Amino acid sequence: MFALDDITVLSLENGISAPLCTRMLGDFGAEVIKVERPDVGDVNRHWDSVVYGDSSAHAWVDRNKLSVELNLKNESGTAIFHELAGEADIVVQNSSPGVVERLGVGYEDIRQTTEDIIYLNISGYGRDGPYSDRKAYDMVMQGETGLIPMNGSPDAPAKIPLSVCDINAATYGTISALLALFHRERTGEGQELDVTMFGGMLSWLGYFPHKYWHNDELPERIGMRHHLLTPYGPHETADDQYVNYAILSEAHWELLCEVVLERPDLLEDDRFADNERRVENRDVLEPMIESFIAEESRDYWAERLTEAGIPWGDVNQLDEVLDHPQTEHLELVKELETEDGPVPYIDNPIASDSLEFAAEPMPDLGEDTDDVLGALGYSEKEIELLRTEDVI
Repeated sequence: MFALDDITVLSLENGISAPLCTRMLGDFGAEVIKVERPDVGDVNRHWDSVVYGDSSAHAWVDRNKLSVELNLKNESGTAIFHELAGEADIVVQNSSPGVVERLGVGYEDIRQTTEDIIYLNISGYGRDGPYSDRKAYDMVMQGETGLIPMNGSPDAPAKIPLSVCDINAATYGTISALLALFHRERTGEGQELDVTMFGGMLSWLGYFPHKYWHNDELPERIGMRHHLLTPYGPHETADDQYVNYAILSEAHWELLCEVVLERPDLLEDDRFADNERRVENRDVLEPMIESFIAEESRDYWAERLTEAGIPWGDVNQLDEVLDHPQTEHLELVKELETEDGPVPYIDNPIASDSLEFAAEPMPDLGEDTDDVLGALGYSEKEIELLRTEDVI
């Protein structure tokens, strides 16, 4: 059975953050009704056309959903949204600031008729405060939350290629929706939730705020190295490959020097006596280690690191990751059957002997409009009238 059987999610979503959140809820078995602008749909549908004419983003975030085209600028469209919300457990929205209130579908509007509704707002900065009226997208948020200045090489900053701020908000959104369902199960109460990309990313800043608060230290860009630990990260080998390893303890450092590098003399150097001193003297230590690693092949170092019990791995290209032996073992790549052909996808990574996960293909724009309205009690004639009035 699905964990979220009999749970309905109504989503006014766009882009990545809310769509990914509701896709995860759909993976868990919820019925997700995606409300989209007539003839336009979610912006993510139009970013490319590599999946049989559909976009890669749409294929990523829109499986396990129903698509309903609904004009919320029309009073009849707003009324239908309220009807749908009356049948829903959760409403999710990530519209621009103030939009849902102007359309009459904000939390206060919905709770008038559906008191126990769970209403999740996903936004950039929140619904109040000095930045509340700003639109936010992943690249913008990577800059605002300090990721860009600390990422990249010393000579140039860089964005993180993944939509990490969107993924963060989607993850916290999913967690918050599940918590609210659990709370409602116990108390019978619905609630309004706010998840912000800004707050979510600050919560992921890890030890860096503590380095600043206690040591007045701002993270410098150090490329493939680690801000807190050294030696650490990918090192180029003699055969133009990389071996990627992590020295996480003094025991690892001793093994690296004695077993892997066969340089026990490094253990006698006061500059490298502990991790903090190694980091302080990384401009001396790291080039030295890099020169050692560059003398032998990837296989040579792989054998030695394995023998020493030091965590290590390869630096794989995307195609190698998708064909990785562990990817195959964990059965992480599945296929959705569509009218156009099979669509590979990365499966939900949660493994369970008891839980099942849904796997329905992403919907065409508005393909479920008639069925969803029919389930609300609208006749074919009424649905056709709504279509002629540009409501759907």
